[in-house]
This record gives sequence, C-alpha cells and structure tokens, in this order.
Amino acid sequence: MRICIITSSYPSHAGDVVQAPFLVDFIGGLKRRGHQVFVFTQDRVGAKEPFLDGVEVKWFSWLGSKKPLVQLNVLRPLDCLRIISLLYRGREALPPFLRENRIEACLALWVLPGGYFARHACRVARVPYSVWALGSDIYRYGSNPLLYGVMKRVIDEARGVFADGFDLAKNVEARFRKKCFFLATARRLPEGRRAVQGKGIGPARFLYVGRLERVKGIDILLESFALLKEEGEEAHLTIVGNGSLGNWAEEFIEKRGLVPNVTMLGNVPEDDLISLYAASDCVVIPSRMESIPVVFSEALAFDKGMIVTDVGDLGLLGRQYGVAEVVPPENPAAMKEAMKERLRGRVRREGEDGKRAELKNLFNIERSVERFLADYKRDS
Repeated sequence: MRICIITSSYPSHAGDVVQAPFLVDFIGGLKRRGHQVFVFTQDRVGAKEPFLDGVEVKWFSWLGSKKPLVQLNVLRPLDCLRIISLLYRGREALPPFLRENRIEACLALWVLPGGYFARHACRVARVPYSVWALGSDIYRYGSNPLLYGVMKRVIDEARGVFADGFDLAKNVEARFRKKCFFLATARRLPEGRRAVQGKGIGPARFLYVGRLERVKGIDILLESFALLKEEGEEAHLTIVGNGSLGNWAEEFIEKRGLVPNVTMLGNVPEDDLISLYAASDCVVIPSRMESIPVVFSEALAFDKGMIVTDVGDLGLLGRQYGVAEVVPPENPAAMKEAMKERLRGRVRREGEDGKRAELKNLFNIERSVERFLADYKRDS
C-alpha cells in the first residue's frame, strides 16, 4: 500500500531525538513489508533534512511557533491564532497531498490534530484512516466538551483505533464507545554497545530520560534526590532531556547543593543514550500522568531495574512482571525510600525470571506494525 502517516511529531533530521523516537522504526517496519510511506506534518523552526530513503515528507505551512504544540495555550491570544492556523492549514493541505501521491491508507498520530486532518481527508479524498491515541491527547482534551465532540467523530469514523497503553485503550473505549487496541510505542536501540556496562567503583547511578515538564515529575524526582542526599546517601543522578522546567531544575540543583551529584545533559545523540542506559543502575520514571513512555521499554530492553510511579500502566506492569519498584505519584518521600532500597540492594535482581522476556515481547515494534496493517488486509 501507499501509506501516509499524519503526525505532529516527525523528526526534522536524523539527530532529532525529541520527536516520537519510535516512529522511525515503525516506518522501517512498513517499508520492510513492501509498503511505500509518506509523511504529513507541520513546518517547524530550523533546518529539515531528509534522512529516510524513499520517504516523502510534506511540511505544511502555518503560522508557526518555537514552542512545542503541547505547550500552546488556547487562552493566550497569539497561541490561539497559531492553533487555528494549524488546524485550518493542515485540513486544507492534506487532501491534495493524498490525491497527488495516490495514498491508500492513513495513520494519524494522534487523535488531535492528526485525526482531525485524517477524518476530513477521508470524507473529501475517500482515503480510510486509523488513529493512534497518545495519553496526553485523551487525558488533556478528552474531558473538554467542545473537543470531545471532535475527538468522538474522529474515533467513530476511524477504521482502526489504537492507544500506546493498556489503561489508555480501556479509557478510550469507556469515553468514546469504540474498540481500541494496544499498540506499543517502542523502538530498537542498536545491540552493539549494550554489553559495555561501564560498572566501576563509585556511587549508584540513577537515570532519568524524558521531557523536563511538570507532568513528567522531574520536580518530584529532584526533591526525592535532595532528601536522599540529606540522609547522607551516596548516589548520582543523570538527567537526559529538555523542557520548560530546565531553568528551574538547574536553580534547584544549585540551591540544594546537588551539583556534584546531579548531571543535566539535555538531549543527547543515540550512541550517548545507549552508553548512559548501559552504565546506569536504575532508571526512574516519576510521572504525574502517563501511559507507557518509551523510556520504560528502553530500560526493559537493557535489563535495568526501575522505579516508577503508580500511574497509567506503569504500576500494573511494574508489579505484575516484577520489573520495577512502584511508588505513589507526587510523593517525594516514597520515591526517596525506593531509591534507598535500590542502594541497599533489597530488590529483585533484573532478569531473574521469564516474566521480563514476556514483557519485552509486548513492546516489539514489529507487532505494532502488523496490528496496524491487519485492518487493511481485507482490502488487498
């Protein structure tokens, strides 16, 4: 088939690790099965360099913003204009692109704005579409009376409906009365450097990988780590990622005297990320709200112990498969205690039974590709 992926999260170059890191592997899975892939996404600030052979990308023009779409606030007049521009321009630009490239199926990431574009194009250009829900679009917009109606129509008319978490899939079904299947947002990291563990003499190494935003709980993690240090425990925390709380985090680290024990790296190249995973003792996911973040499956792939908050599917998977210590969300004291347990070694050893291998199999991107395609095989 000729498939168009409609997304607001397509990387602008090979080193762009911020945008949907699993998407490149998903596209690769489609191409290996003989499908031709096209991408439709909004223009962004900065250079855009083709890096996937045979994938044509349409960067449609709009008013634009230096901020990520998730940070646009409809209550701010200029942001509101940008949102209107995005919705109008995307809706108008997609049908001609589908006709020109003889597209046979679309996959929208996510319900908004991608699904909004896809539904309109389906009606105008007669191209069927599927939609892949992310936690933030459902949890953030699903309870808005105006947006709920838009999302309901998008989901109702989609051929396939997917979510990146089991709990999220149930939430979609409950809210929108449409069958929704789990589709893992996982990626494959190169195998070559996983054996380089970097274990040496020194404090235990905790690792955080994610956006520096309140919803991701970076403030909770830093408060927990400060409490840990106040009790005289020796440990090191590495933080990978950028976000609106970056300046706050730097000030907090300075004020609480954590500079020698906390390293902030911003976004890093893939090779560096692999080395950081390999050298870490424990990956921490302190989110306030979450489905199943990509960092979970990456830590799983590296057989790392984890500390996660009991949100979305993290608590369920952590307990059921024994791969993570689970703590209440927004509770620095509880997270500090979990870190102490890790330092004391009073936790299960990673990979000691077959449950981890079973869970890894759920996060196979090839399974995600096959499940998406299954809804279109009856047309072939």
